[in-house]
Amino acid sequence: MIAQGHTAVEKILARAAKLPGVRADDVVWAEPDIIAAHDLNYHRHRKLIASLGYANLAAPAKMLVTIDHTTHSSAPGHLEAQAFMRADTKAQGVRWFFDTGRQGISHNLPLETGALGAGMLVVAADTRAPALGCDGAIGIALGMSVTLALATGKVWLRVPRTIRVDLHGTPAEGVMSRDIAQWIAARIGADAGDYKCIEFCGPYIRHASQDERHTLCNAVVDIGVKTAICPDESTPWRSDDDAVFERRLAWDVGGIEPQVCLPPDPQNCVPLTQALGTPITSAFIGSCIGGKMEDLRAAARVLRGQRVARTARLTVIPATQAIYQQALREGLVADIAQAGAEMAAGVCGPCYGAYTPLGDGDTSICTATRNDAGRLGSMQSAVYIANAAVVAASAVAGAIANPAALDTGK
Repeated sequence: MIAQGHTAVEKILARAAKLPGVRADDVVWAEPDIIAAHDLNYHRHRKLIASLGYANLAAPAKMLVTIDHTTHSSAPGHLEAQAFMRADTKAQGVRWFFDTGRQGISHNLPLETGALGAGMLVVAADTRAPALGCDGAIGIALGMSVTLALATGKVWLRVPRTIRVDLHGTPAEGVMSRDIAQWIAARIGADAGDYKCIEFCGPYIRHASQDERHTLCNAVVDIGVKTAICPDESTPWRSDDDAVFERRLAWDVGGIEPQVCLPPDPQNCVPLTQALGTPITSAFIGSCIGGKMEDLRAAARVLRGQRVARTARLTVIPATQAIYQQALREGLVADIAQAGAEMAAGVCGPCYGAYTPLGDGDTSICTATRNDAGRLGSMQSAVYIANAAVVAASAVAGAIANPAALDTGK
């Protein structure tokens, strides 16, 4: 039998498991390079493992912990959790702790610490962990099972099969990575994506920015993937030419239009033209997938010299403090603020249902991760997902709008 090559995810998990090689569907006992936690789970998980006899974290030097969900909360439980985190991360010697004022969303911060590199394994409780595949690593969401990593420094994993997606072409005017990402996710679908690794390759990926790659790896979370990766072709952590893929797909991104995800599921992805004119009362630009520099620059271009409609409100939240500071340096914050938007920084905000949540009867267009009923507040609200430029234009128009039409006064 002729030996076959290995996929990127097989190589990375073999290294993390200290094995000479693994194949899809193998079960491995792997040692992650980074273990991420935030204020909705750290205190609960720490108290759980302590009750089971694990008084200390197994790998505090690999821990990245942030307060990014409850920053603006006055709930006693949230304040208690934050106080516990401050004391415990110091006592345990946690390497990276990002408190209020220095915080950022946990799925964006590893890119700023300099800790993340190609070939690494990152684990977290939170579902959006695969976004960190943008730089040739793999991020895996474990839910409650991340307690195993906290207690032992290792995790049990089944090696996922890989779907390779080759992308070529140049996006049309007005098309952002969010449009491409949602379009691809909708076409792969949850039946095919469940517990897979999506590997993005091709000329488009080679020229894509880190923000664009992060968006692609993030969006496919919604079809149930285990992880996603944009392999760094300059490293060994790329798929071999004769690697075995479950499927190989190829698309020209030049044929994709701006998209809108209709409520209540990101898979309800349609061309923007099908949603134009839908009245909105709220708009939100932010979250781990939609609060990066790519998004803020696009929004500021639309909002420059415009004003948010009296019938709507706009909230803009850069994903991290560092992104906010860069937006200040570029003058984007001034453009956004003069338009009448409310701003914060480094928190999940409305995407978590906090900080200007939706009320009954509200309709929002946003760059949040999902648009399930109740995701951004009331169960009696409606949420549409679009790219940052479309969200900004819609806030100005008071209805879902095409930025190009807004710019030309149509």
